[in-house]
Amino acid sequence: MIKPGLYRHFKGALYKVIDVARHSESGEALVLYQALYGDKKIWARPLSMFMERLEHEGKAVQRFRYCLNQSLVLEVAVLDVIPGQQQGFEAAFAQAESIVTQSEGYITHRLERCIELDNRYILLVEWQSLEHHATGFRQSREYQNWRSSLHHYYEPMPTALHFQKLSLFAKSVTVAKSV
Repeated sequence: MIKPGLYRHFKGALYKVIDVARHSESGEALVLYQALYGDKKIWARPLSMFMERLEHEGKAVQRFRYCLNQSLVLEVAVLDVIPGQQQGFEAAFAQAESIVTQSEGYITHRLERCIELDNRYILLVEWQSLEHHATGFRQSREYQNWRSSLHHYYEPMPTALHFQKLSLFAKSVTVAKSV
């Protein structure tokens, strides 16, 4: 029905389509999508309205247009926190995460704590592009605040690696083995 991914609203804002849900009473298809600016709220809109054409400045335009450039990048960092500093790190991260969430090109993030090594965490941040993270965020004044809030908890300093989805729409990969 509709591809997940990035869409541009006719007024210019960028959104990420998450999925299509069904209204529990009417069965109507609803597009679930997230704003990629400001408070990054998640919205629902009837599919017919999401896909409709309307008139804007005397021209017929699509309300939301699928973006051909779908260069979503996943930043992955393994964070080894100095043993005994986990509670302080988690509190500092809760304070500092608003720094990254307000960065241009930021989409979403997760911080997960390891079960086997309780001082190890993994940070996953989805960016619109590598440049949004490497240049936009890492070279910003806000990044200096991020560093001063969090980097003294790490030993050793983490390395961030970046991954790009091979297929934005693939649910699984099947590998055939010849015998």
